Amino acid sequence: MSNLPIKVLVPLLPSTHQIEPYFRKIDVTRTYSNFGPLATEFAKRLGKLAGAASVTLTSNGTSAIEIALRLKALPGRKLCVMPSFTFVASAHAVCNGGLTPVFVDIDPVSLVLTPEIVERVLPQLPEQPAAVLVISAFGAPIDQQVWAQFQSRTGIPVVFDAAAAISALSNVGNLPVCVSLHATKVLGIGEGGAILNSDAEFEQRATAMTGFGFMGMERMSAIRGGNYRISEYAAAVGLAALDVLPAKIEMLRNVALAYRTRLEATERRARLQAGAGDWVTMSLNIIVESEDVEATLARLDAQEIQWRHWWGLGCHRHPAFADCPSFGLEVTDKLAPTVIGVPCHDGLSDDDLDRIVACFPQRNYNDSTSSFADELSEQEVTAL
Repeated sequence: MSNLPIKVLVPLLPSTHQIEPYFRKIDVTRTYSNFGPLATEFAKRLGKLAGAASVTLTSNGTSAIEIALRLKALPGRKLCVMPSFTFVASAHAVCNGGLTPVFVDIDPVSLVLTPEIVERVLPQLPEQPAAVLVISAFGAPIDQQVWAQFQSRTGIPVVFDAAAAISALSNVGNLPVCVSLHATKVLGIGEGGAILNSDAEFEQRATAMTGFGFMGMERMSAIRGGNYRISEYAAAVGLAALDVLPAKIEMLRNVALAYRTRLEATERRARLQAGAGDWVTMSLNIIVESEDVEATLARLDAQEIQWRHWWGLGCHRHPAFADCPSFGLEVTDKLAPTVIGVPCHDGLSDDDLDRIVACFPQRNYNDSTSSFADELSEQEVTAL
């Protein structure tokens, strides 16, 4: 068994050979940016993948969120309710969109914000929020229907940050779904993003915002925007990435299932994030009990196995957002340290997987300790 260091993440983009046919098309058209034919084709195929009638390509996932919030947020209001447990880019996007994050808690099982959590917080706010930003947890599917009902019931616009969830989306509706196409995502192009929805008018305005607000051939800025487009070279990588996406999804699914099999067979007191393997991610997490965190991380370090807290311990802990209001972060504060990002890529051998899983605590049947999620369930989470 090898004891070489194990990296936590090894991005996998299409090879030069796979991209080359698309580069040759650029040589022929001599169009390099500004909504070229490859970008148009990429947007069309991306929409087909996610079941979205409308797609706006953006320079990155953060700008996708910013644009969507600028278009959807209610005018005259400044607050955006969002979970603190997310990658800090989400909070930066909210601020860049002219709003103030209001950090709230998450469900302990799904790791995401729920309408019930938001509705409990609303009476405590000084004013109704301009929008709610809902985060997909590390690429898990999002419940579009329940949030569409929330928006209809409350009148508060909802935007989805589904940065890592492009391969878990289907039948995208009128609520904007923002994805990242960073190299660390299942569908990566190096750097890029997209806003998916089924609202043609929204798409027209969002796309205009990526090109200085030009909405017609007269090159007049009808709305305020900027330069958030992708080049034809980025689109070429995207088209090649879509060509090989099924094989990549299968590889990542096999890695997740290999973890699940080993965790169960060796009776570990740890679990994969709910549903992992049914949907895929490159930021796979194993969740342990609070009392096991320190020893587990020490064993991983001793074995030279890289790990990550992909989302840190919550946006509210970053100095950049120390002045933002927050409400009831009990679950976030206790759960965030227990969510451990483990190696998930095509370079893992069976021995590597065995070595990683061996670092996680084994179940002790004499131990009556229940999981934090179970404890909260017993106390009726909705009462928190």
